[in-house]
Amino acid sequence: MFARFYRYFALRPYWFALLICALLLAWMLIKPGNEAITEVAPAASQEKLPRVQVTRFTPQQISKSLTLYGKSEANSRAVIRAEVAGKVVEITAQKGRYVEANQNLAKIEKSALPQQLAQAEALFAERLLNFNAAKSLNAKGLQDRAAVAAANSLLLAAKTRVKELQLALQRTTIVAPFAGIVQEKFAEQGDYLQVGDTLFSLESLDPIIIRGDVTEHDIGQLQLGQSVSATLLFDEKISGKISYLAAYSDPQSNTFRIEAEFANADFKIRSGISAELSIPLYSVAAIYISPAVLALDAQGNLGVKLVKEGLVIFKPIDLVDADNNGIWLAGFSEAVDIITLGQGFVKPGDRVQAIAAEQ
Repeated sequence: MFARFYRYFALRPYWFALLICALLLAWMLIKPGNEAITEVAPAASQEKLPRVQVTRFTPQQISKSLTLYGKSEANSRAVIRAEVAGKVVEITAQKGRYVEANQNLAKIEKSALPQQLAQAEALFAERLLNFNAAKSLNAKGLQDRAAVAAANSLLLAAKTRVKELQLALQRTTIVAPFAGIVQEKFAEQGDYLQVGDTLFSLESLDPIIIRGDVTEHDIGQLQLGQSVSATLLFDEKISGKISYLAAYSDPQSNTFRIEAEFANADFKIRSGISAELSIPLYSVAAIYISPAVLALDAQGNLGVKLVKEGLVIFKPIDLVDADNNGIWLAGFSEAVDIITLGQGFVKPGDRVQAIAAEQ
């Protein structure tokens, strides 16, 4: 039977051609359906978007401050010297002790000053009598005006000598010109001093001064009486006001010196202590973040990566303030979602799946 079919188709070859065409047509009609299936399969297995963790930060108003590093110092100093020559007969002030204004510090031997003063006062009394007599005679026409002038000159000389001796006697007692701490003592009891020899150095520590240096950019933002705070050792904070602004800059550093006064009634703050000054300048909206979330862009700029509508955006930082735990950044007008985990694996422009930190 197979031989009969073969013989039949062998005598009619056009049937083979029709059969082959039918098979080709069937194959072409079936192939698009298979291709559609193979095209959908890759889409279904498309790689998922990278996941990053974001934290929402809302700006809040903070005070922009200028931070300086300086040292404390006395608000006034004095070197106390001998104003009369003589031997030191008594020293009552002790090094490192507090003294009141006009308190006795030491005494210099008076020598013959009291006797010289008594003699000068007697001479003054004599010349006062002579001057009065000359005026009386001149009024009666018995003595000319030249004699009155000469008597007056002698009287003034005697008066001047009395004043000089009174001051010299007064200066044998050394007193403090202001309240403060005796920092140094340069003389001992029994020393002989000449006029101008040093006895003590005195410093006033209430109020205490903390000085610092600011740049030419910042000096224009400061004014006398402006509030300022200082952080001392052990994080102790005190409040004061700016008391001095330099009118010219230091030629070497090109910075301006400023001074701030702080109450120091108990003398707890000593001269020479390091301090950090903080001067509020203006209010600004900022967010507070950990330095760990900072990132670099392709140009090496420091900033943060945030997610907006599924896209990664890089924003350079605008540093306002910093402390031991974090930093304040300005330039944000509304709440932002900052990448806090995974920022190193994505770049600006990438589309990501953002997962809130709470989740």
